[in-house]
Amino acid sequence: LSVGRLDELKRVDLLLRTLKGCDSRIKGKIAGTGPDYGRLKKLVSEWNLSDRVEFLGYVPDEDLLDLYADCRMVFFAPLDEDSGYITLEAFLSKKPVITAFDSGGPLEFVSDRQNGLVLKDLNEKAMAERVEALFLDESKCRAWGECGFQKAAAINWDHVIDVQIRGE
Repeated sequence: LSVGRLDELKRVDLLLRTLKGCDSRIKGKIAGTGPDYGRLKKLVSEWNLSDRVEFLGYVPDEDLLDLYADCRMVFFAPLDEDSGYITLEAFLSKKPVITAFDSGGPLEFVSDRQNGLVLKDLNEKAMAERVEALFLDESKCRAWGECGFQKAAAINWDHVIDVQIRGE
């Protein structure tokens, strides 16, 4: 699952590049709208991914909860993102997150091989191998999703105030 604005900086094309090299049983759902839709749609067609990628457009919050609940993992690898809200939403849904070494905000939450994957090499083959291995290991997805949930659940206003006041 990919959630967010379809913009080049969000790098949804990395998900498509990854899917291109993955087992054909692995499918992707993309929730969101934006200026990069046309280019992404063209890539899906060029790479023969039409039967494996579904563009959902705008998804209301209540439906988004179902998408998170039904997916195996969340792909969120923007370039230098300032926040990681999608990451927290995924973790609160007990899903591991796939992000990239240069994604910024999500790296504050995603720990490689603990609650998700941090793609250190954006080579299609390397991304596909790592994502496919995780996707096909359902128990690992559950365990990493639970680990992400524990991390996200610990984030609350008391913690934020402690960090701000005491510098913890």
